[in-house]
Amino acid sequence: MMKQSLSRRTFLRGLGASVALPYLDAMTPAFGAPAAPVTRVAFVYTANGVIMKDWTPAEIGSEFALPKTLMPIEPFRDQSLVVSGLAH
Repeated sequence: MMKQSLSRRTFLRGLGASVALPYLDAMTPAFGAPAAPVTRVAFVYTANGVIMKDWTPAEIGSEFALPKTLMPIEPFRDQSLVVSGLAH
């Protein structure tokens, strides 16, 4: 059987890691505060243009009818903002 040597540096590195590991679990709270809701944003850019009547609501205000292209976001209508008319 061959004797394997372990350098002092390797031993101290392993000792430091083994001493620090139990404290990692203590760093996370067991019953933390509930996380705040995540704010999300989405932008749609089309380089070659779109058919505007299918993307832009005909009415101004919050009680507009969604065009057919925006119908998938109907469940999020109260959280959505449609900005148009920014072309020069």
